[in-house]
Amino acid sequence: MDKLLLRSACIADLKKRAKKRIPTFVFDYIEEGCNANMAVENNRTALNNVYLRPDYLAPYKAPDLSTQLLGQSYAAPIGVAPLGLTGLVWPQASAMHARAAHAANIPFVLSTVSTLSIEDAALHAKENFWFQLYPPSDAAIGADLLKRAAQSGCKNLVVTLDVPTASRRIKAIKSGLSVPPKITPTSVFQSVIRPMWSMATLVNGLPQFANLTPYMDSSTMAMGDAAEFMRTRMRAVVDAQALAQIRHMWPHNLIVKGVSHVADAQHALELGVDGIIVSNHGGRQLDAAQPSAMCLRAIADELGHKAVIMADSGVESGIDVARYLALGAQMVFTGRAMLYGVAAHGEDGATHTIDLILAELEQIMSQLHCAKPASLGAHLIRPQI
Repeated sequence: MDKLLLRSACIADLKKRAKKRIPTFVFDYIEEGCNANMAVENNRTALNNVYLRPDYLAPYKAPDLSTQLLGQSYAAPIGVAPLGLTGLVWPQASAMHARAAHAANIPFVLSTVSTLSIEDAALHAKENFWFQLYPPSDAAIGADLLKRAAQSGCKNLVVTLDVPTASRRIKAIKSGLSVPPKITPTSVFQSVIRPMWSMATLVNGLPQFANLTPYMDSSTMAMGDAAEFMRTRMRAVVDAQALAQIRHMWPHNLIVKGVSHVADAQHALELGVDGIIVSNHGGRQLDAAQPSAMCLRAIADELGHKAVIMADSGVESGIDVARYLALGAQMVFTGRAMLYGVAAHGEDGATHTIDLILAELEQIMSQLHCAKPASLGAHLIRPQI
């Protein structure tokens, strides 16, 4: 990986290289938030305003990143966030992420709308496989997805709360990007000038929703029909009643993602969840959303003794991971960075992204004289937000 480090020494380098290797409509799919992109910008601002205090005269021990979470040991408090339509970014991207996560011994969360199936994800990520559920409006499909996840050995189910409706992503509207993607003259041109992406996509074929194809008959396998299938059968609002039903059906750890205030977190615990991911969906759903870095501490202080508290949104470095850990998270997930990695360097990029974040986290903990991730809270200076 030394050669990769010379070319891509940080996540920002991966992002620059990715932009040169993939079509503009694909890069926009990764980067864009929603509406005016204020939530994305606010995530960055909030994290930048979390400061950590070094204790230079305290006894020094080399950092140990190992983490115990939900009955399992991980090498670090870092996980791969659920990512939809990953095959659009680079063919087999989710398989690359799953293998890299297993090799690094960190969690890998597969999205319902990934281009990798539950069964294949479990083969690649093995005991580190988590599954993220967008509950379908079709109850039979929902029950079968849970059955497949359980049969594949998944012990951690993540239910996303913050997608009651589709968001408005302005660049996607202007470019005509849909999910699944449509072939247009503009997208063809953008693809032609990115030959490495085009060749890889040509060899592997256009991405499909691998988890959902078993529920589509031959008449709905076309891309346009698949989009209609997504709209009519794969979208259900997750309210308290729906979450209670999932809790009744799922026999293992249940985690909710998309919580942004104490009242929602408390309600989720009353319904029997085991973990909470404080998240604003990376700024992709609600442009007026409060940044995760602003609301995490209150949730962790109030409920951290009752459930596992985790976080995501806006993570661009190991320093950001340290900030979230200092605010009270026990595990921090990153999404966009992982997509930039595979877009920039293919399979090696998946491993390299994890290595970069781990190296940065270890360096900042060493700089702070902090030996364990759980001790980072002692180094927190009140966020200047």
